[in-house]
Amino acid sequence: MNVPATPVMRQYREAKEAHPDGILLFRLGDFYEIFFEDAQVAAPIMGVQLTSRPLGKTGRYPMCGVPHHAWQSYVGKLLRAGHKVVICDQVEAASKNKIVRRDVTRVLTPGTVVEDAYLEPSRRNYLVAAWSRGSDAGIAACEVSTGELLLCQLHKDRLQSELERLAPAELLAPPDIDEYRFDPVRGQQRLKDLLGIAFPASVGAQDAPLAVGAAGVVLDYLKQNQSRVVPGSFTVRTYSPDLTMPLDAATVRNLELPALVSLMDRASTPVGARQLRAWMGAPLRDAESIQLRLAAVDELVSAPGLRDRLQAALKPVGDLERLVSRAVQGHASARELVGLRRSLAAIPDVQEALSACSALVTRDLAGEVTAAPELAGTLARAL
Repeated sequence: MNVPATPVMRQYREAKEAHPDGILLFRLGDFYEIFFEDAQVAAPIMGVQLTSRPLGKTGRYPMCGVPHHAWQSYVGKLLRAGHKVVICDQVEAASKNKIVRRDVTRVLTPGTVVEDAYLEPSRRNYLVAAWSRGSDAGIAACEVSTGELLLCQLHKDRLQSELERLAPAELLAPPDIDEYRFDPVRGQQRLKDLLGIAFPASVGAQDAPLAVGAAGVVLDYLKQNQSRVVPGSFTVRTYSPDLTMPLDAATVRNLELPALVSLMDRASTPVGARQLRAWMGAPLRDAESIQLRLAAVDELVSAPGLRDRLQAALKPVGDLERLVSRAVQGHASARELVGLRRSLAAIPDVQEALSACSALVTRDLAGEVTAAPELAGTLARAL
């Protein structure tokens, strides 16, 4: 890449060298400009005209651009095509006497985005790291948009079917990622340094060293791509695929599972819609767990009053998981913070509606729901 030696293009080169694997959107006035090979890749995906500029005596270089006020829609197209996108903004007011300073302000990848513009409300958006050693495999599945990090160690033969179930938006795995980076000791250190988790046993991962190694890769990737990774930013838990029935791609296709889920989905919130999709994709195997869930369903079906009360309580609740995560990541708008305030204000009514049920699963949920009155009060005073 032969970059012209102008002050502005030196800024471009510095940003591109720091993120060589991403498509760089470089702010120039009212537009984000894309240059060189990035422009050749991005223009047809975004549906914009590929043009060019003079490059000294050596010819011309390709470029394209998009209006700064509409950048999200164009970036969404790049993300859906699987590309990493780097936003380089003007970070100070324009001046006649000096070159405006520019810095990379956002790094977006298919598996790390948190904004609604890039996400489907009823689908999870996993960033997954996976690897195998010997007869075992380890998975770390992170949904940045909900602040969840799932760890799983399983037999190598089940790895592919579990990856198909998770349907990651982005997959980190050898050989694209060097295998030494999956080292379990390295992963344990990342959990301690970044999330304050000193012992894998505290998240149920004492017997899942390969999953811990995969978690280290995920956390490194998040830090490299400007996601906020601090203690409390992610809920970490370990799960076993042995508790559910594995469904391979052929089974899902033959059952027409996506169509069935869409037909059944009457969830009151996006959180519920995602949970329904997850349950349908991983049916329970344990008879007692099945009976407990069916008892809760039966009560809500046979008692319309309870069901209506719970639905009414849930009506003001937005996508609480993703609203909280956007706030934690520092990307929540004022409108989204208002939505978070309204959702938190509705939680006591949800707790009361759940407590009125007699099914064990439903009553237990009432104790697990946290109202967070201090946060709700802070938001109410600020907004």
